[in-house]
Amino acid sequence: MTSEWKTSPLRDLVGFISKGIAPSYADEESETTVRVLNQKCNRNFRITYSESRLHDLARKKVPAERFVRIDDILINSTGAGTAGRIAQICNLPCDTIVDGHMIIIRANDKVSQKYLGYAMKAHQWEVLQLDEGSTGQTELNRERLLDEIMISYPTSFALQETIVKTLEGIDRKLLVNEEVNDNLAA
Repeated sequence: MTSEWKTSPLRDLVGFISKGIAPSYADEESETTVRVLNQKCNRNFRITYSESRLHDLARKKVPAERFVRIDDILINSTGAGTAGRIAQICNLPCDTIVDGHMIIIRANDKVSQKYLGYAMKAHQWEVLQLDEGSTGQTELNRERLLDEIMISYPTSFALQETIVKTLEGIDRKLLVNEEVNDNLAA
């Protein structure tokens, strides 16, 4: 399968980018609460809900486009050592938003969302270098993220999908290996 490849700044491949909101936290779940992901939820290229909190929509509305969707790319945007961590949402167990310390990215029509997620994760080391500011109060420079991170991609969506399927297979094997290691350790 031959395909033309292009390399573009991330800016040219993004259809939506938004920082999260400042939540109005709730202590207990109700019909008006949704889960809020924060930078503690983003580790090792994965999102976990164990550190998530609750936001009360009755106290503060959230625009529909800021709700997390399957395959959204989430990047920690603040914090020394955490700004620049990248993960992609694989499952969405409930209505979810992100707080102001995370960025949501969605692809435009040049690349598939999953392909862009894997491509960005491959550049995590570079993204981790884009934080600026004083100690402990560092912030990911969004303009530099969009302009300096160069993404190579095949123009063929079929080839993008083939690459994604291969990488998803590797991810599944890694998860199985982690489960086996955890069982052996127990």
